[in-house]
Amino acid sequence: MNREIFFDFFGFRVAVKGSNAEILEDVDRDFSYFSTGMAKADAQLELVGDHGPRDLLPQVKATLHTPRNIVYRDGDLTYIDYFGRALTVCWVKEGRCRIFCLDRDLAHEIAFLTILSQVGESLDAMDLLRVHALGVEAGGRAVLILLPMAGGKTTLALKLLGLEGVKLLSEDSPVLSANGLVLPFPLRIGVRVGSEPSGIPMKYLRTVKRMEFGPKTLIDIEYFRDKIAAPCQIGAILLGERWLAGKSSILPERRQPAINAFIKNAVVGLGLYQGIEFVLERSGWEVLAKAGVAFSRLKTSLSAIRRSQIFRFRMGPDAEESAEVLAAFLDEFPGMRN
Repeated sequence: MNREIFFDFFGFRVAVKGSNAEILEDVDRDFSYFSTGMAKADAQLELVGDHGPRDLLPQVKATLHTPRNIVYRDGDLTYIDYFGRALTVCWVKEGRCRIFCLDRDLAHEIAFLTILSQVGESLDAMDLLRVHALGVEAGGRAVLILLPMAGGKTTLALKLLGLEGVKLLSEDSPVLSANGLVLPFPLRIGVRVGSEPSGIPMKYLRTVKRMEFGPKTLIDIEYFRDKIAAPCQIGAILLGERWLAGKSSILPERRQPAINAFIKNAVVGLGLYQGIEFVLERSGWEVLAKAGVAFSRLKTSLSAIRRSQIFRFRMGPDAEESAEVLAAFLDEFPGMRN
């Protein structure tokens, strides 16, 4: 018997249904901050516990190959084949997808990434910008720490969550509006298996297998519910960089490097899941429309940079020292405002 759960992402509503209660629970825990009651959905996702209509698929040529799947298009339908392990069928214009899969972890991961892709498109339509950064609130203002993939955002986030006066906006992708308001986008937090922080009850932890990488332990954001920040104006941008040796430091920086960093981490969105297999367009007019999205992202980025103090965050090899330097900065930050 199918069950249905609902999420509301800043007014974009997603419904997920299926008969496998465990997978639905996995998805519900991923996006628990956005969980809501029954509502009319803008996007629908159905999870089906079988191999899908493999014998009835049309003979169409592949249009895209990625490390995780192969994409086929047939008119308004998109088929995403996960190398025989799963199949997603999308009615793109209707905002409806059906995932056929027997493997719990794989179905869960596909559902998670599909929802992120749908939400990403909706945010662009609302002129809201995802930034690949660690976002925290200190002294009533947002601080965004831009770091590359595997740059240490999760480690820093978990350290900062133990501090008084610091709250989390997002461990990976806070959302920025055109007027400089940063909106919370907290999701489950993933750490390497065996590196889970001590003291977290087991009911908030789960280990999952992933398509392209090794297993990961997920920490439910519900554990940090009282540490989630409310929307707040942006106050500072820290441009993080890793150094092989030397001490950690945070020093004032010019605005130009921040522009370059935002082009990578927000306009292009390196490090953010973009879901190209779900949103890839074919016509020239649609490609031009994507250029319009890039311009809107750049405009929002420049507005945020103008409103912020800019710093260079040099992170030495000692992770504990880097966290201490950042904590000291955040403690002093309210008094540093212009």
